[in-house]
Amino acid sequence: MSAAPNKPLWHIVPLAEFALPPTPVQEVATKRMHALRRLFRSESAPQPPAMALEDLRNLPEARLAHLAPPIDWRRAADALTIQFAEWAKADDAAKMPRFLVGPPYGGHAEVLEFWAASHGWHLIAPPASEHILADDPAWLEDANLPRDAWVLPHLEHCFLRHGDGLVLIRRFLDLAASGCLGRGLIGCDSWAWAFLQRIWPIPQSQIYTLQAFDGDRLAAYFQYALHDPMGRRIRVRNAKTGDDILCSADSDAAPDPPVSALLKRLAAHCRGNLGIAWNYWRTGFRTEPDAATPEVASANADAIEASEPADEVTLWWTAEHREPELSPTTEDELTHLLHALLLHNGLSQDLLAELLPDARMMLGANLLRLEHLGLIDRTETIWRVAPLGYVVVREWLGSRGYLIDDQP
Repeated sequence: MSAAPNKPLWHIVPLAEFALPPTPVQEVATKRMHALRRLFRSESAPQPPAMALEDLRNLPEARLAHLAPPIDWRRAADALTIQFAEWAKADDAAKMPRFLVGPPYGGHAEVLEFWAASHGWHLIAPPASEHILADDPAWLEDANLPRDAWVLPHLEHCFLRHGDGLVLIRRFLDLAASGCLGRGLIGCDSWAWAFLQRIWPIPQSQIYTLQAFDGDRLAAYFQYALHDPMGRRIRVRNAKTGDDILCSADSDAAPDPPVSALLKRLAAHCRGNLGIAWNYWRTGFRTEPDAATPEVASANADAIEASEPADEVTLWWTAEHREPELSPTTEDELTHLLHALLLHNGLSQDLLAELLPDARMMLGANLLRLEHLGLIDRTETIWRVAPLGYVVVREWLGSRGYLIDDQP
């Protein structure tokens, strides 16, 4: 990675202080964005583009791992330590739990898991779905719920939007709010949070979130993450305009150069969600072809890098990859399915059939259809809205009057 940023990138704030990145004026004028390339239409690109897409190739995974490695949420856990330093040491008078709420791919659960491990607090796993539906009290017993210093990263996995799926979480929240469980940190996905606030009165003063990444902090994080194994400077340029987007921190660029307007628009488009922005960033990297074949390049990224200039490497970034789209005629059953996945931050096909009985007959086909559109993906048995489909799905559900995560 490049040199560490001079200023902290991560901030834990009360939910009421959450602020979306400013939206550029050009962006306000654009009503609905169905493709990321339209998001950057306002740029005064030369004709033809600086680098035609057909003259560029994708980067192998081995090289992307250096340019945009998986997000390290441990630094965010350090910010959590600062925010809760006094509370974590408090006596019985301050034993009400604290909540950390965040959007899909926003890292709230990972942050809490790192924090629990570094502070020696008990990590609580959510109950199994069959226990939720059966209102099995075993999960609430002493053996499963410690009476102090505990962390529950996934409150969204402790209930199901079903006639029998809400009793257990109400009992748990009652116990936690009464102080019977002592100090605890509870993580919750923002979509589940929007729903739970309507079934249980949660004190707003105890709710926190990761502050949104604006363009400046997004640029600083991407710059920090850039790394070249051979120690060369990295220059990332806009394939459409030829303008510089980012240079690695150890380059000869002036300190604190102006942040690319493209990154500011990306931050606004992703609502400051670093996890979503990281997926767009990683997807957009391209490089000029070289003598090595794609097969060789994929197998040996170091061989590619050895053929480039010794002191600097130039990479290109494009927004021409298309976002998934939903047409105005999309069936209600597909919309219900997408909303259920967001409300629970992922579900298995069996649970979807339990929660959406009217859609059971076509459920398998509909899941594959949404996967083909790039709107959802699957990890083992769990289906989730895909990172590059999230913005589109969120806008679509909001336009159809569904409950969405208004904040953050």
